[in-house]
Amino acid sequence: MATSFSFVDDLLRDYFHYRNFTSTTRSFDNELSKLPFEHYRADQIIEQLTLDIHQFELNSLIDYWTQIEQHLLSTLKINPSQLLSVSTKIRHYLYKCYLIHAVQSARTDKVNEFFEKLNKNLQQSNEWTKEWFALPFISNPEDNVTFRVYFSKQWNEVFWISVQNFLSMAFFHMTPSKIGSVDEKNSSPTSIKEQTQSSAPTIISKLRQKFLPDTKSTDSNSTSSVSNTSQSIFVEPYQESTIGNQIFLTKDESSRSKSTTIS
Repeated sequence: MATSFSFVDDLLRDYFHYRNFTSTTRSFDNELSKLPFEHYRADQIIEQLTLDIHQFELNSLIDYWTQIEQHLLSTLKINPSQLLSVSTKIRHYLYKCYLIHAVQSARTDKVNEFFEKLNKNLQQSNEWTKEWFALPFISNPEDNVTFRVYFSKQWNEVFWISVQNFLSMAFFHMTPSKIGSVDEKNSSPTSIKEQTQSSAPTIISKLRQKFLPDTKSTDSNSTSSVSNTSQSIFVEPYQESTIGNQIFLTKDESSRSKSTTIS
């Protein structure tokens, strides 16, 4: 189980209070309220993405995914290029989800706004064929061979599962902070003597024990602590992940391959 961010946040607040950093505490809480994805949970990110789509918040959708891309790709332990292509593809499919929802809701104004804002960028991508730019002028696009798949429930479900798997995998491969390696289970006193000396250890003492271990501790214990760092605060991918399986059910790509996979 990954360490909750609330525990780490409380740990920092405790330190600020210990040092009487009152203004720092206020600034810290203010910054937390502005974070686009405070807890690094794929399900909460997907909830925000779907909310932006359903409420036709195009600018919010663009900015939110941009922040996710920038943060993830700058903190990965693996080569970012391995996930960059998938992230870019997800961005385009988020745009298509937005566009299809606008069409289904008969919001012509939102369809026109979408193309006015993104037309130049979309023309530079192979993901957007000329049929997409003609979408506002097509009657019953749900019956059109190009767009039919995007109106299906199956494609929608597979897409969001793929997004969740991608985010979970990316979070798992992020480089954790040192303070994030302090979890609630391992931050308790490590000996009976320590428990006797401090019957009610503070979070400061827990940090001291974590980063300044007893000199009698063996090298193997130190190695074990380091090896657990990468699993301390980030959500691991689901065991039944669909990573590597079919990710996007897009008919307009069937000519290239029957399915698109994450390699």
